[in-house]
Amino acid sequence: MFAPDGELLARIPVPERVGNLCFGGPDGADLYIAATSSLYRITTVTRDARRPPPV
Repeated sequence: MFAPDGELLARIPVPERVGNLCFGGPDGADLYIAATSSLYRITTVTRDARRPPPV
């Protein structure tokens, strides 16, 4: 995870190559990570990280 200025804040170790990720779930707090052969879900303290509806 990077800050807006590019500073590295944290790393999430995943035992496979990661292809994509996104936030989801009912409150936007779940981080989904799509890897080589698995899908990971990590519950975070982030809220409402869902994509805004199209304008």
